[in-house]
Amino acid sequence: MKNPLLGVTLLFMAFASPGVARAQDVILDDVDTSVESEWARISIHFTLPVNYVRHFPQERGQLLQIFFTVAGIDSQNISLRDEIRNISATPVMPATTITYEPPLSLNLQRDPSSISVRFDRPVNYDVRPGEDHRSIVIYLPIVPTDTKPGGATPGKPKKKEGPSN
Repeated sequence: MKNPLLGVTLLFMAFASPGVARAQDVILDDVDTSVESEWARISIHFTLPVNYVRHFPQERGQLLQIFFTVAGIDSQNISLRDEIRNISATPVMPATTITYEPPLSLNLQRDPSSISVRFDRPVNYDVRPGEDHRSIVIYLPIVPTDTKPGGATPGKPKKKEGPSN
């Protein structure tokens, strides 16, 4: 009597476990864009809370690397596959490919996760953590071609104040 019950239990666990693992498999949720008066904004949303660590290069480039840690996840549940999101070019925003790259090792403190952001041309940018702790925001200055000689860019967007305590 114990063997059939054990077999059914193991069979149930085998089918139930992959569904749980797949739920935490995806890190990138959605990418949306918007245009403000002086800035185009790319918001990269994640399925779990993230902590922005750093980005490189700091202000300009065609390939931007953003490093972050995923809150509340351990090396057993981290996604080990690349994820890709594409943004089509518009008159004020270059075509962009965003790729989630899993950490180099399962030591998540030493090797944070990263996303690479590849623009179809070199651009100036400013990178900030999102206010919702589930996103990272990239600001691209909109440079009018007839009024900004020599590649001058408008000032950086003002940082929003956090909620007062």
